[in-house]
Amino acid sequence: MYATEKDLDKLTRCYEIQRWDEGLCLSQSLLKQFPHDGRVWELSGMLFRELTSFKLAQNALETATTLIPLSDRAQLALADCYLHFGQRQLAGEMFQFLYEKVGIAPQLHSELKDRLQKLSDSEHQSDGWEPADLQRPKLTAEHHYNLAHSMGYLGYPPNCVEQEILRAIELAPECLEYRIGLAGFLSQLHRAEEGYQYVAGLSLREISRLECECCLERLVKVFHAGGDHRRLLACMDRVEEVKRAQRKRKCINNDEE
Repeated sequence: MYATEKDLDKLTRCYEIQRWDEGLCLSQSLLKQFPHDGRVWELSGMLFRELTSFKLAQNALETATTLIPLSDRAQLALADCYLHFGQRQLAGEMFQFLYEKVGIAPQLHSELKDRLQKLSDSEHQSDGWEPADLQRPKLTAEHHYNLAHSMGYLGYPPNCVEQEILRAIELAPECLEYRIGLAGFLSQLHRAEEGYQYVAGLSLREISRLECECCLERLVKVFHAGGDHRRLLACMDRVEEVKRAQRKRKCINNDEE
């Protein structure tokens, strides 16, 4: 089974118009359904490259190479990853191969020329050069949070995931989703008491508006660990409300059928 052309077009569009966070969410969803679709792995790797998450990009692109021939743009992204991790000779050979390739897109040809020039110049300088020096986007809080989600899905170490969520919180401290997400993540790591500090200021009204049953159940553990009985009870009540609403919707759907 493979992703539909419609899904691939949407994913490609996300890449082209720089909606990388949206693209990552879509690519991870598609990979769960179509884990052997090399085209999705390739686009996922290219998205990670744009976000300068080079290890994730390299893993995705190397997986793609086992399934499909990489596009020129994807080969450039993979070479960038190798360069980032110090494999200068391999990266240089890939840049040179693509630069000399007949029929390569003019924009890509220009980027390759810049990379080869940078590599040549850096050989005579004490400071090295990395591809991120060319294009280092200013990541938003949402970018970091979505990266954390993707890293967790791909099995990255918990401390790496935690750092991405913390960065999201730093950039958008007013966002409840990020703080609740970190508290819940820490509770999964048996660090619920530590996670309490991120949600200790949640008001009862804010709790009453939460819709995610899983998030609420994690908050129950966090507030229990923090000894916050008032918020603990509010979360438990809200869990029951959400469950009742779900049962009601299910009954209505069954009746309609």
